[in-house]
Amino acid sequence: MDDLLRAFLDTPRGTGLAVIALVLVVESGFLAGMLLPGSTAALAAGWLSVNRGLPLPLVIGVVTAATVAGAHLSWWRGQHSDAPAKVKGRLRRLLSRVFAGLRQHPLVVVAVAQCVAGTRTLTPRAAAAAGVSYRRFTVAQLAGATAWATVLVVSGTTAASLVPPLDPDLYATVPLAVGVLVAVVLALKLVRRRRAVRAVPAGAPA
Repeated sequence: MDDLLRAFLDTPRGTGLAVIALVLVVESGFLAGMLLPGSTAALAAGWLSVNRGLPLPLVIGVVTAATVAGAHLSWWRGQHSDAPAKVKGRLRRLLSRVFAGLRQHPLVVVAVAQCVAGTRTLTPRAAAAAGVSYRRFTVAQLAGATAWATVLVVSGTTAASLVPPLDPDLYATVPLAVGVLVAVVLALKLVRRRRAVRAVPAGAPA
């Protein structure tokens, strides 16, 4: 185990930030990503900025770009999905209200949703299904993502400045643990998808 930790400590100092960026892309781009701690990852990026000597503007830029990339992936998946049309009952009425809010105030809803866990994944899909134009979605989401990333990363740097430096081994174990979590979430999603495909009877319409 010690040899493994030393190997990770020898990796470039941006490795942890790269893992955090991957977490943010998955969190906002895939439904399974709702299980990931996106806000905590952004705070951890601020901590890395202090303890690994990474430039603050660079860290904010990476965090913003990662969550924006995930949101755009989510928007694209929502545009190519017919899931909302299959919803019935109360959930369908609720979706109708959400769609109405997105159509009336798309900029506000999309921007604010970036700051709330869970809705970072769902709102881009809902916006696409509600017919919000890609241009308006892009402007609102970028504004919300920039503000969200800036506040959380700066908060992370403040917290890191107030506590003593942590054991250097954590520079390796924390990114490693987060990377394993991302891999597990993606593997579970892949297994469930394959089981769903196998469960479809032969000859049944796709």
